[in-house]
This record gives sequence, structure tokens and C-alpha cells, in this order.
Amino acid sequence: MPYNDRDEKPTIPIPDNATIAQIISKGDPEVLVIWAEKIGQAIARQVTSSQIRNIFGTARQIQMRWEADAEAAYRDAVLLRPKLSYFAKREGGQGMASLERILSPALEEMSRGKDSHERRQRFNRFVDFFEAIVAYHKFHGGR
Repeated sequence: MPYNDRDEKPTIPIPDNATIAQIISKGDPEVLVIWAEKIGQAIARQVTSSQIRNIFGTARQIQMRWEADAEAAYRDAVLLRPKLSYFAKREGGQGMASLERILSPALEEMSRGKDSHERRQRFNRFVDFFEAIVAYHKFHGGR
């Protein structure tokens, strides 16, 4: 894993828009796993489990509510972007800021779905991606 000269922490890889689209719009599981491991490993020492689970728990709640009220769930999913920005600023550090730079474009890609059904599928892929990041974060020693 590459390191910064200043603080000896791993540089966090940020997927480009085409990669995000491959994961969220196309649902490519191989790309999802590859990137989730890179990200999870890089943030393992920079983001605590409680920080990451706080955001992930909110995403999971939105996912569970989608069937009952798709419009409200979609609204909450879109509003997750400013919450991510808030958490990144509040918690400080490169890890949370980078996680926000990864997850916000993924949520934007979810919003590009043509209808409620497609947005729900994309949100489910977002949650899968986020869950894989959480799993690799823990696997690589996330505290």
C-alpha cells in the first residue's frame, strides 16, 4: 500500500467515476470486491469501527425502509450525502474525508436511476459496496 511522506499512513485509493458507475449502475461484483478491499485496508488504521458503523447503520436503515415507503427512503438516501460531509468534518482526519469522497459519488450515481425501482437497485449496490468496505476494514485490523 502506498504511503504519504508526512504521516506514514496508507494513501486511500479513490475510485474514478467510471469505476463507481461499474459498481453502482452495472452491479459488477468483481470490481466492487477489488475496490472495497483496497479502501477497507487503507482506512483500517484511520477510521474507527464506530465511526464507519455510524454511517453504515444509517444506510442499512434506509435500505430496510425502502419497500414500505420508496419516496421517503430515496429522500433519506439523497440526504445521506450531506450527513457524510458532516461526519467527515466532525471526525476530521484523512480517513473519514476520503470515505466521504468515495461514498458521495456512489450516492450521486444511485440518484441517476431512471425510476424508483432502478434507484432502489442502485442503492442496494451502494449498501453492498459499503458493507464490503466495512468487512475489509475489520479484516485488515480496523479498530
